[in-house]
Amino acid sequence: MAALALNEEKSPKSYLAQPGSKRFKAGRIQMEIEKHQPRKPDTISAGESLTTQIITGDGLPEDLSDLVFKQCQFEQVSFTGRALQDSEFEQCVFKHCNFASVQFRHVKFRKCEFYDKSTEQGCNFTFAVLQDCEFDHCDLTLCDFSRSQIYLSKLHECQLTGANFQGAGATKIIGNSVELSEATITDCNLAYANLAGSNMMEVDFSGCRMSHATLDGANLTGAILVDCELHNIEADRVTLNHADLRGAMLSGLDVRNIDMTGVKINLEQAAALLEEIGVEVT
Repeated sequence: MAALALNEEKSPKSYLAQPGSKRFKAGRIQMEIEKHQPRKPDTISAGESLTTQIITGDGLPEDLSDLVFKQCQFEQVSFTGRALQDSEFEQCVFKHCNFASVQFRHVKFRKCEFYDKSTEQGCNFTFAVLQDCEFDHCDLTLCDFSRSQIYLSKLHECQLTGANFQGAGATKIIGNSVELSEATITDCNLAYANLAGSNMMEVDFSGCRMSHATLDGANLTGAILVDCELHNIEADRVTLNHADLRGAMLSGLDVRNIDMTGVKINLEQAAALLEEIGVEVT
């Protein structure tokens, strides 16, 4: 078991306001939405552009395409079973919203919050399909992405502390045998995130903070983990073959139960990993 006990002086809460890496330029997103206007979900039509609206409850229409939302607040709204495509959300707040099994395609979220600090709960994205979507400077703390698919999606400078990606994937199967894999999660805070059993083959995690993350059984074949913070992770049976780990912080990583065939690391990292398993480097 290549794991290290959690530092008792650290907790998930201590990472909520911390950046994902040294290049992370934004802290927590503080949304200040004023002069909200109430709007019933069933009155929203495809192609609309809405600003400073409060949308509460169920009743969204089936067609959620070509929508633009700016500084809107969604409270306990269920998007389940909907197809959301070619839409944009900017500086919006989502409280206790359900995105389970939603089909996302070409949807952009910029400076949005999906975490309710007062109740310490994130939104539900379980089994969602997020294809070619963008999350830029969003707070996705404690959100549940388990069993979701993020093929071609991009998450940049987002708070993902404690997020659950268990069993999630970044692949798309074409036909019976062709498997494509591509996604980017860069400069994000993934401290205490759960990626156990996920298929993140060839995903770009450059610059991410992944301290105390759970990677047990994850497939990170060909993944880019350049300049990532990987100390104190749980990594039993993780697959890292042909991954790029150059510049990553690997303290405490026990490589004896990890497939590291073809991994790219620098000489300093190689010496540190050997010392972790008792090999004296002179």
